[in-house]
Amino acid sequence: MEPGTEAIYNKNVAIAALVGILASLLLSFKEGVFSPVPLYGSLIFIVIMFVGHFLSNQLFLEQDPALFILCCFISQLGLIMLYRIRPESAVKQLAWFGIGFVLYFISSFASKSWIDKNIGSLIFFLATVALLASPLLFGVELYGSKSWLAFENFLFQPSELAKITFSLFLAESLKGFKIERPIVFFGQILVILSLLALARDLGGAMLFYFTALIIIFAATSRWDLTGFGLIGAVLAGFLGYRFFGHVRVRAKAWLNPWEDVPGKGYQIVQSLFAMAEGGFFGTGLGLGHPDYIPAVTTDFIFSAFFEEFGFLGASALIVLYFLFVYRGIKISLTIDNSFLSLSALSITVFFGIQIFTIIGGVIKLIPMTGVTLPFMSYGGSSMVMSFISLGILNGIKMRASGGESDE
Repeated sequence: MEPGTEAIYNKNVAIAALVGILASLLLSFKEGVFSPVPLYGSLIFIVIMFVGHFLSNQLFLEQDPALFILCCFISQLGLIMLYRIRPESAVKQLAWFGIGFVLYFISSFASKSWIDKNIGSLIFFLATVALLASPLLFGVELYGSKSWLAFENFLFQPSELAKITFSLFLAESLKGFKIERPIVFFGQILVILSLLALARDLGGAMLFYFTALIIIFAATSRWDLTGFGLIGAVLAGFLGYRFFGHVRVRAKAWLNPWEDVPGKGYQIVQSLFAMAEGGFFGTGLGLGHPDYIPAVTTDFIFSAFFEEFGFLGASALIVLYFLFVYRGIKISLTIDNSFLSLSALSITVFFGIQIFTIIGGVIKLIPMTGVTLPFMSYGGSSMVMSFISLGILNGIKMRASGGESDE
């Protein structure tokens, strides 16, 4: 870390803590009488954040501290909104945040030590296939897709972990900046996308597809493959519209939600009403009506945030996400090792596409796809795997800074 930057990062952590305390004080009076529960949750979060920040500065000398701070700040905003909407969900999310915090350190150490071991793309491919096939064999169907595994009261979405193995598969396959065996490589990608389609997880299939398309272009600089890939995306969209009823519902709701407001267009219409109610400055924390929006803790948490924090608050949140994606791309561009560089880029692109997809969906820029907003939407699988991905990105940064290179 450069001289003087540590003090800047410490101030950023302090500002994040101050925002959390002020928000928890407001929520303490939400019911008209003082309740200390939001303050207790905020203090627990702040302790975890401060311990993580200072511990990582001691253990990870070559890290990028901004990554951890940005994700903690975003997670805190998510917890604030979750407590405001559904307090019991916020308590569970705080527990998942704590677990993610621990796994962040473990994955940072593991990836720093072993990320560039010569495992081979086939192993990463088989791991991805096993993860995506497991819900088809043993999973349960939720929200129209069979992509969940149920363990008593605990639900796990293997596709969240598959994002990591798929990122490493792409990086290992393309580390020579060319496609060695095109038929095998594209066949493997087709198998992975087919498993997602069979599970009817079309939002996940879109994330995997466009991540692969971007990484292939970044590694090979081939415009012809990109052109064919975009044509394939259009064709896949047409087939999805033709053969999947929920795709038709979402497409029609996107094109004209006012045609059937009580039915197909209800979600997006309520989202638009909420953001219109928020206006430029927002209604104020606790003064909006996010409970009118379906799936508000997961798919539409950005709409609830927009309503109560306004255009200014929503823009600030988008800037935080932009800075996070920027730092990930910067890590990728400053690494000489091709596998590490492409791995960092793949993980970052997954985050970036997911952020664009969910925010674009709730503001009616693109059709809704049912993915979560990283570090903010309610969900244990998403929170924990996002922190593991963050740890791997951090470990890649440290591994590269240690002078490891294969070129």
